[in-house]
Amino acid sequence: MKRDPYFDNAKAVLIVLVVLGHTLARMVEENQWILTIYLFIFLFHMPAFILVSGYFSRKIKSKKDLWGLIKKILIPYVIFQVIYTLYYQKVFDEPIDFTILTPRWALWFLISLFCWNILLFIFSSRKYGIVLSIIVSLIIGYFGEVNEWLSLSRTFFFFPFFLIGHFLEKNHFEWVKKKSNALIGWAVLGLIFIGIYFYGEMTWREWFYGRLGYQELMEGSIALGFIYKLLVYLIMGAATYCFLCIVPKKQTFFTEIGSITLGIYLFHMFFLEYVYNSFIYDWIKESGQYYVLLVIPVTIIFILSRKPIVKVECVLIGMKMKT
Repeated sequence: MKRDPYFDNAKAVLIVLVVLGHTLARMVEENQWILTIYLFIFLFHMPAFILVSGYFSRKIKSKKDLWGLIKKILIPYVIFQVIYTLYYQKVFDEPIDFTILTPRWALWFLISLFCWNILLFIFSSRKYGIVLSIIVSLIIGYFGEVNEWLSLSRTFFFFPFFLIGHFLEKNHFEWVKKKSNALIGWAVLGLIFIGIYFYGEMTWREWFYGRLGYQELMEGSIALGFIYKLLVYLIMGAATYCFLCIVPKKQTFFTEIGSITLGIYLFHMFFLEYVYNSFIYDWIKESGQYYVLLVIPVTIIFILSRKPIVKVECVLIGMKMKT
């Protein structure tokens, strides 16, 4: 099947934002600009990534399909869970124990991706599936037991975006690609960014992560927690739609990166863990050279997108190189 540059462009931009978001994570308290960019990114970068993943998903119809999913998602998860645990323990002396059931850092996405594909069996109704998935997510917020174990909290939080993507068809994206929508997308995203700059707070990021229940997110009564989460969904949905409206439709210099996003996603944490434990952040704070926070993710992605490195990535995660 011929690749559509629109989706590769979207995935390429999103993987840059993923790495940028992780780069900024430990600097958000430095100033309002960093916090604004960070919150702005988290409003749509994972929802959009997950929606696109849902668009290309297919229902599991046989044992062969299930085994294919296991090989593509669960086996790489286990491998990288082991590798990252050893990496943190042996290289950086972090006091962490090995566990399969609680994902290390960004590896939650693989567990959730597997679960989303399984959940398609239950939420397969176009008429009620999306509404039901949102209702389930709103209710689960009241149960603190649904947490980062097997990434269940994030799985249910982001599942509506995956399901929406699964139900979308080519004509829907043709509508999104219209030039008039791009103008609206830029305008709305600009307004959202300005709103976050003036009103954004550190506590917002936990709402965007989707990993905590209302009891941990709110002070006092949690009776209205579902309203707050519903508001988060509405803003995330609007930001995601606007992002998809502004994605370039034609081949660009970064389009090819969209075909190797899984490899970049899994390997970029090796680089960032080193950066976290180096002098770099202290130097940035002391010197005020905050532009380096943009250079870091671009450099990481540049390295991980070189063909010799991509070959190694593909071997380790069991994928064929795109041609």
